[in-house]
Amino acid sequence: MTGRQVTARKVALTIGAGLAMGIGLAACGGSAKATPTTATAPTATTATTLAVAQQAALKPLLLTTTDFPAGWAQDTAKNAAATKGTPACVADLVLLKGAATSASVVFASSGPRPTAVIQTVGMYAPGRAAASVKSLKSTFESCNGGTLQSGTVKATIGIKPISVGLTGDAGFAEQMTVSEGKQSSYLDVLYAVKGSNAVFLGWSTTNAATNPFFSQLAATALAKI
Repeated sequence: MTGRQVTARKVALTIGAGLAMGIGLAACGGSAKATPTTATAPTATTATTLAVAQQAALKPLLLTTTDFPAGWAQDTAKNAAATKGTPACVADLVLLKGAATSASVVFASSGPRPTAVIQTVGMYAPGRAAASVKSLKSTFESCNGGTLQSGTVKATIGIKPISVGLTGDAGFAEQMTVSEGKQSSYLDVLYAVKGSNAVFLGWSTTNAATNPFFSQLAATALAKI
């Protein structure tokens, strides 16, 4: 890989919300089912207990290494899914902005041109999950036609729809292209909602064509929620 290709790749990874080509992530916790609020504010102990229960409930909704072929590994670094320095158009999706609770996991393939996958699952308050689709889609598309600068390198951003199969009760699938000179990297994303649950799946790669395995992972991730 040339120095210019490496530079373009670094820019793409910055906008890819730390899709962590460094292999590893510790999954945060969350909740799979919405819990109606009550008139009485919970005590600190009750809130902590509820948060732990929500985190445990979200864990089964995350992808695991068994969902990937040989050569892939889970990133267990604390900052694998970090969004520091990432544009809000991507970070809001990764964090499932507006969700009551969420959990993330990152996987990466081996080899000289690795691919990274990040997944976030979350739970919204009753009636708010479907509305999140319009908000997060609008935020993601706000970067279309914009630029991203990392040091002295400046890249342009483009976004277009892609097809990856079903998107649950509501959702969208799009591809972000990050181009610097003649080099480009891509971030394919899926955001889908089922009931009060939602899932984001991001696929960071140097290939423009949507990989059939990403579509397969999208179906698996959707089925889990």
